Amino acid sequence: AAFRDLANPAIGANYDSQLWKALALAREHKWAEAREKFKNVQFAITALPIDLQRPIVADAMRASLEVKDYSGAAARSSDLDAIGIPDEMKPEVTVMRGRLSEALGRDKDARAQFEEAMASPDRQAAAEAQIHDIALRQKHNEINQQDALHNLETLSVMWRGDGLEVQTLQMLQGLYTDTGHYAEALAVSRTATKLQPNSAVSRQIQDNASALFAQLFLSSKGDDLP
Repeated sequence: AAFRDLANPAIGANYDSQLWKALALAREHKWAEAREKFKNVQFAITALPIDLQRPIVADAMRASLEVKDYSGAAARSSDLDAIGIPDEMKPEVTVMRGRLSEALGRDKDARAQFEEAMASPDRQAAAEAQIHDIALRQKHNEINQQDALHNLETLSVMWRGDGLEVQTLQMLQGLYTDTGHYAEALAVSRTATKLQPNSAVSRQIQDNASALFAQLFLSSKGDDLP
């Protein structure tokens, strides 16, 4: 509803066109460009009605996270506290705060935030939180490869069709490669390319698949394959 209001020419015409560009770039996942635009329109954001500010500040926080501007993400998190976070936005914001906590070395806080989001009724936030929770547990050797594979394969079936599935596929590709499931690791690349051919994560998956293919057929890595 907030974005419908902003799209109303009678309302939206009053706001900086750079704000529109920042929003469009964020929705296209062009995070570096979006983050720069958001930095340039902070005054315009504060001039908006509160209901419009909240989703825009959340987008600005995500853009900062994606480019590893953690001080910027922390500032946007504080902005959200100042303007208030409605219940429907809390799971999404909690996941981002978990990512920020992990980036700043506060892994215990990150785990608690991911668990909170995983327990929420927001399925998208819960799925994103589960991806990061599994990665965090892998980092601390708190989950074995088979359990991580099972959880990620289940998640890839339950949540499909967007960037979250591509993130899940990236993690699965690494585990498939590590456990010798090379056909599955290569198949992941085809799926990710179909889903989001131009995303940075999909391109990384493609690069990983190309490297694996070369190792299998141009080195001794594939000598024991039938």
